[in-house]
Amino acid sequence: MNFREPTLTDAVRITRLVRRCPPLDVNSHYLSLLLCRDFHATCVVAELDSQLAGFLSAYRPPGRNDTVFVWQVAVDPQHRSAGVASQMLDELLTRPACGQVNWLETTVTPSNTSSQKLFRSLAARLETECNREDGFTADLFTEADPHEPEDLYRIGPFALNH
Repeated sequence: MNFREPTLTDAVRITRLVRRCPPLDVNSHYLSLLLCRDFHATCVVAELDSQLAGFLSAYRPPGRNDTVFVWQVAVDPQHRSAGVASQMLDELLTRPACGQVNWLETTVTPSNTSSQKLFRSLAARLETECNREDGFTADLFTEADPHEPEDLYRIGPFALNH
């Protein structure tokens, strides 16, 4: 498995991958282009034999140099249960863009038990806490786009060895 930063030419494959990965929100292709162009340092492409096996999107929240927010973790169905998601998280945290990071945040719906397990496992590997609190309540989403609440998972503090 090869892990690297995304490029603009990856955007089409990323958009298609996210569509194959329910319950992830399907974003516009334009967003995939923005992630590849503006947030490439905190996004991870996983490839096996030139095929896209996974994509992790993340960013550093403005004014919070100690935190990285993981937006989505998508793993192609044929590569699930092979540790790809965990490896992408590990890759992200070794990047120079995360050099000052000692907190990781993400939101997870109550029904997405695989993501809950993924982030609790990361906290265990980092030997730190994984705290859950209210993130985005269901009433914050539109009636046209009903959505489960998104619980905020905050992992840390941790020290990274770069």
